[in-house]
Amino acid sequence: MSSERCPNCHETVNARSVHCDACGLPVRGGRSMSARAHAGIHPAAPIVFVVAGLAIGAAATLVVNLAVGIPLGLLGGGIGVWMLERGRRII
Repeated sequence: MSSERCPNCHETVNARSVHCDACGLPVRGGRSMSARAHAGIHPAAPIVFVVAGLAIGAAATLVVNLAVGIPLGLLGGGIGVWMLERGRRII
C-alpha cells in the first residue's frame, strides 16, 4: 500500500484517498477521484447562458418592455450557468 504526504499538513495520506484525513485538503494523486470532477467551466455553459437569457429576456420584454428585458435576460443567463455549475459540483 503506497502513501504520500499532504502538502498542507505533511501527514501521511493513503494514495487511494481523495482528501487528507487530517486537514481535508483534496489530494491530487488520489486514484478514486471522479471523472466528472474537472476544473473549469462546464462545456455546455455558453449554450445554457444563451437559452436561459433569451427565454427570460423574451418573457420580460413581452410582459414589461425591452429596457427591462435585456438586463433580466443577462441575469437569467447568469443564473442558468450558476445552476449548471452548482449542480455539477454538488453531485
